[in-house]
Amino acid sequence: MSNLRQPSESDILVRFWSLDHHRSEEILWLTSSWPKLVYCLEGTIHVTTQTTLHLLPPNRALWIKSNEPNPARTLGRAKVRTLYFSPYIKIDNPPHVLQIRPLFRELIAEACLVGPLNRSKPSHASLSNLLVEEITSAPTQSTSIPIPRSEWLHDWCVQYLTDPYLPLPNHYSRRTIERLLLKETNLTLGQWCQLARAIVGFQSISEGRTVIEASVDAGFTTPSGFIQAFRKQFGKTPGQILKTDPRL
Repeated sequence: MSNLRQPSESDILVRFWSLDHHRSEEILWLTSSWPKLVYCLEGTIHVTTQTTLHLLPPNRALWIKSNEPNPARTLGRAKVRTLYFSPYIKIDNPPHVLQIRPLFRELIAEACLVGPLNRSKPSHASLSNLLVEEITSAPTQSTSIPIPRSEWLHDWCVQYLTDPYLPLPNHYSRRTIERLLLKETNLTLGQWCQLARAIVGFQSISEGRTVIEASVDAGFTTPSGFIQAFRKQFGKTPGQILKTDPRL
């Protein structure tokens, strides 16, 4: 019988979950009492939290609070890396969507290679500290869209994100829709629909479609109109935002 002591839950600083997906498919995460950082080394994933849909290309990661449900799926091939942080590690209110700089990317990859990170090992403790520093200092740039809570409006918005040619619900007045959407998302109907169409195009490009195909999917009459709207929403062109290094 081995005399080696197995680390207890309190010994572990960071755990990891790593899986390469070869096609578009659901990601079956269990809710956890440990908060987690979700990231793609390659590819793009679609993650839904309570009131927001997030798209994460290789230069974005998502911080998810403990016990928060987060259904997700990959958009084509993706290398998903998830780090779970011990509740004993204090990380004060990091932004939901974090911009991943090259150092941060390498730290995540290293943690998934050598983890779980054990507090009794100095190199593991140092790596854990560096990860926490990157999380707390990372800039934020959203590639997300808020989803209203009201059931009928929520359902319409979810459908619109798969079909931006969808008409408004005919059993509510336009004024009612505008008022409730503004109340629940802080966006006007026009602002929300423009962001939604950019998100639809973003998903299409992430799944391997051309800019021309993505512009049609997103309800734009021309590719230049789609690129202009995309840049307005996210500050970059589709090609720029999908680059691994956000500085390029």
